[in-house]
Amino acid sequence: MVEGGLRTLFTQRSFPLYHLMEYQLGWRDERGVPLEFPPTPCRLYGGLCLLTCQSLGGDVSRAVPPAAAAELVHQFAQVHLDLQEGSQTRHHRPTVWWIWGPAQAINAGDGLHAMARLSLIGLRDSALPSETVLHYLQTLDDASLRLCEGMYQEIANQERMDILASSYFRMARDKEGALLGCAMEMGAYAAGAPLEAATALRRFGEELGVAFHVQEDIQSLWGQPVSGKEFGLDVLNKKKGYPIILALEQGPISVKRELGALFAKRVLTPPDVERVRTILEELDARGKAQAAADDIYQKAASAFQSPGNPLGPGQDLLAVARWLATRS
Repeated sequence: MVEGGLRTLFTQRSFPLYHLMEYQLGWRDERGVPLEFPPTPCRLYGGLCLLTCQSLGGDVSRAVPPAAAAELVHQFAQVHLDLQEGSQTRHHRPTVWWIWGPAQAINAGDGLHAMARLSLIGLRDSALPSETVLHYLQTLDDASLRLCEGMYQEIANQERMDILASSYFRMARDKEGALLGCAMEMGAYAAGAPLEAATALRRFGEELGVAFHVQEDIQSLWGQPVSGKEFGLDVLNKKKGYPIILALEQGPISVKRELGALFAKRVLTPPDVERVRTILEELDARGKAQAAADDIYQKAASAFQSPGNPLGPGQDLLAVARWLATRS
C-alpha cells in the first residue's frame, strides 16, 4: 500500500529529475531505465504509519498519503546523508550522489521533501478540512526540522571526544525518533484517534527511535544495519556511535587515549576500524549498548501499555518495534 501511494505521486512526472528520485526509491537503474522487477523495498516509516492506523482500528487506506509523506522525508534525508558521509553505496547500490554528482543529489533530495508535502496536501481531495491538512503538514514539518537538527548534532560531534550519553540520546531522539514518532502520530490521526492517543504514539516512536539508533550503531560494527550502510563506515567518518561513547565514558585512561589518537588521525582506514572494534569488545561495549537499547525499549513499551493509556493492545505494532530496537 505504501508503494502504491508513492508510485501514484510520480505517475504524471517525467522530467529527468524525477528519474533520480525514482532511482533512490529503487524503481530505476543507474541509466534511468525502469526496473521490471525492482527489489522489495524496506518502507519502514510508511509501514509504521499504516500499522499504527490498523492497530487503532482505522481504515488503513486513509493513512496511505501520510505514510508516503513519512517515507519520502526519510528518503530526502537519506540522499543528503549519503552525500554528507561520502557513502558510495547503500543497500548494495551506488548512491545518487556517486552516480549523478553532489549538486544533482541535493536537487533530488530537496525534490523528495517537496513531494512529501504534496502527498499531504493531496488529502484535500478526500474532503478533509483544510485545518486537518494543515495539522498533518505541521506535524511533518516539525519532524523534518528536528531530523535536520539531529543530523547537525551528529556532524558537529564527529570531531569531539567529550560526547555524553545524554547528548547522544538527544541527537538520536531528533535524528531518528522524530520521524518515527511523526509516522506513528500521523497514523493515529488517520485512524481518527483522540489527540491523547496520537501524542502517546509520537512519544513512543521517539523513544523507539533512540533504541533503534543505538541498535543500528551496534549493527554497523557487528551485524547488518537496516540502513544498509557499509561495514565500519560510521567509524571511518569519525562518528561516535553509542558503543564508542560508552568506551570513552567508562574505559580506563589508556583506552581513552588510544581512541583519542585513532580519531585524531586525519583519515581513518579499515585496520583502524578493526582496532576500534577490538577495543570495544574488550570492554564489552557491545553488550552494554545492547542492554541500553533493551532498557530504552522496555521503558517505552511499558509506558505504551500502561493502564491509563487510551490505546488498544497493538501487539503487531509492538512486535515490529521490539525487533527494530532489540533485534529480538
